[in-house]
Amino acid sequence: MIGTDGFEGGRAIRLALDRNNDYRPYQVWTVDGPGGFAGNFTSDGINAYWLDTRGHLWGAGLAQGREPEGWSAYSIDLPALIGAKAAFTNTEPAVEVRQTPAGPETHLYVTLRNYTDTGAGLRDGPTGSDGAVVALGPGGSLKWFHKFGPPDRLGGRKASMNTAPLALVGRGALLFGDVNGYFYTYALDTGNPTGGDARGALIQPGGRAPAGRLFLLKEGEVPNTGPYNFSQVSGVGVDPAFAQGLLLVGVNFERDGQPSGRLVAYRAGEAYDLRWIDKPEPLVLAQGEPVTIQPRLQLEMTTRTLGALCPGPVSVQWFLTDAGGGLVRSLGEVPLPGDLAPQQPYPVPLTVSLAKGDPAGGQIVGVIDLPSVYALSAAHTENSALAQARSLATAQGLPGEKSCAGAVAEVVEREGQPGPEGSLANNVLIVPYSSKEEEPEPHVDDPAVVQLAVPEETEADQPFQVGIYLGYQNNLGRTEIRVPLRLGARPAAGGPAPAGGWQQVTIDQVPCCTFQPGIIAGLSPGVWEIIAEIDYPGDTRPENNRAVRRVEVLRLQPGGGTGPEGGAITD
Repeated sequence: MIGTDGFEGGRAIRLALDRNNDYRPYQVWTVDGPGGFAGNFTSDGINAYWLDTRGHLWGAGLAQGREPEGWSAYSIDLPALIGAKAAFTNTEPAVEVRQTPAGPETHLYVTLRNYTDTGAGLRDGPTGSDGAVVALGPGGSLKWFHKFGPPDRLGGRKASMNTAPLALVGRGALLFGDVNGYFYTYALDTGNPTGGDARGALIQPGGRAPAGRLFLLKEGEVPNTGPYNFSQVSGVGVDPAFAQGLLLVGVNFERDGQPSGRLVAYRAGEAYDLRWIDKPEPLVLAQGEPVTIQPRLQLEMTTRTLGALCPGPVSVQWFLTDAGGGLVRSLGEVPLPGDLAPQQPYPVPLTVSLAKGDPAGGQIVGVIDLPSVYALSAAHTENSALAQARSLATAQGLPGEKSCAGAVAEVVEREGQPGPEGSLANNVLIVPYSSKEEEPEPHVDDPAVVQLAVPEETEADQPFQVGIYLGYQNNLGRTEIRVPLRLGARPAAGGPAPAGGWQQVTIDQVPCCTFQPGIIAGLSPGVWEIIAEIDYPGDTRPENNRAVRRVEVLRLQPGGGTGPEGGAITD
């Protein structure tokens, strides 16, 4: 592939193939974009992908130059996708080709060097505004994103993201760095900075517990800003690499006013999976009539014993819950032996009977190492087993800390439990129970407004884009539902319901979520409430049919344009 780094200069990129290995490439297609092109190409073997300096992700087929399958055009406006007004980037995307029963899927991960929700301040200061990270799934669909801001800054320096991301697929981790010397890891599927992936790459030398980020500078060192605010010399300016079990990353800094830098090699952590291997049949319980189950668990993906992996105590905790998963009472705790060897099934028996006040129908739940499951799972997980375990941990007031103090974490993708969280979900055993007095299970028919993504600030009298995330759950066998959706705005100080008509939308039954873009017309200065709501008379949970987010509308000073729009692709 032959191209140009067209930063604020030439805009054309040409893709060519050296078909005869004679250094006389055959031109396939040419791209003429509205902004300079930022970095290198990447490819999944079928398409090429790259970014322009405005944060737009581009893609085209290697054979004929057509847009990638599932894309509506040749480029995706990432700033608009995350509710931002404008962005700048100078890196290339990370590509993950995931093998599934339906065939290969392409997942793309992008760091935006800077973003702004208002269009102003994008390049202010020595390193520009804060940055963001965006994860896309098949067909360019949005998986998750994270905007960095004040909590991620170093003093007054913005948290600008300036390295190309590295997708460490085997450990479910996305790695990237910023201009201030911070090095981050996020889970590939959840965007969770605290776990769901091994995060073994982010263990400090001499340390034991994984961390969501590392600070690569030492005492007396300050981040090097580089000669320009788009320079890769700033902070973690060397793209990370992984080989032979080592993570390599570079950091630029200044000491006593003199620029310097270093290349650091980190050992990757060890992975394991501690999981249930049996699933007992549903129980029929009665007061005073004990019933015993003996499910087995097993340690996998390691050659060491449980005690060698986790010096602290690890146990199974048993609970009785109602039909919705709410904690009724604890059924006790069973410590696991430190000499538990891998690939050795270990039974954890439980004898239970109904007590006075217990619901007539509910669940018996056994969680292996509940503190670690709580600490490593995503706070807003779509996995029902993990959501139930987190609810039990919260009800007991557990802190978000692993019980396993070793430099290890669970990471494996299991059939039926996709993504790194599958290895945590298989720590949770759920056995339904009933009694003779149990009423039939009520039906579930629940469309919901899961989330509403809006910018924190926007410019007065200018329309802006929002993202509406819709979900649907039911036990009626339906795969989708069609309902009316309305989007509108009203002053935060109070006022009538937002005006605007309803539109019919289809919500698929998927883990999360069906994405629906929306446009808010220009608003006057002030604080406004943006409201997205659906209307479904037969809803079994109408309380989740509405989401409200606030946006501050500002009157900006003239200037600060981002350049001409447009562009074309030609064969």
